Amino acid sequence: NKKFYFNEIPCVPDGEFIDEIHKKWFKNYEKLESHHGYIQWLFPIREQGMNYHASPLQVHEAEAIKNNEEAKKRVLTSYRLMLDFYGIKLANEKTGKVSRASNWIERYYHLNRSFHNYLRITRILKSLGELGYEHLKAPLVMLLLEEAVEHKTLKNIERSCCEYFVYTLRHEEERVDVINWIKQFSKYGVR
Repeated sequence: NKKFYFNEIPCVPDGEFIDEIHKKWFKNYEKLESHHGYIQWLFPIREQGMNYHASPLQVHEAEAIKNNEEAKKRVLTSYRLMLDFYGIKLANEKTGKVSRASNWIERYYHLNRSFHNYLRITRILKSLGELGYEHLKAPLVMLLLEEAVEHKTLKNIERSCCEYFVYTLRHEEERVDVINWIKQFSKYGVR
């Protein structure tokens, strides 16, 4: 994980270095949808994923990535890559504010029908916390909830927000705020 984020080794089985993925795969929605091994490399977590070539994230690797400016930038670029794939943009990296991207209609339509991407989002949220970007998580969860519940644009993601995404939030105050919002507005409530 560290070597991949330091751009020293390619991911397997896709065979691309992280900087190449960022350059070549941005807006390549077919590739991002059809390939499944890359997500474990871009967003490592402590659990083993479906790609047995990708190792679970070790604490020392997470620390090395968090303490290296280039690696930290790569984490943000990976996040932006996937947000764009979902029709979302990072409006403010300091606050984590996210909003609809210009391609949101097309991408939301896809996201609302591709349930395996909800597993990817869970992984992304967990990984962001491990790699020093906890502050990015609650704004994404809230945007997805608002789109599902208030705007009805992502109706199918509501359950994942309520049952999985909210529980990736490590800051208790943020988690409680989101849970209270869910209790008030969502048909699913919380588990």
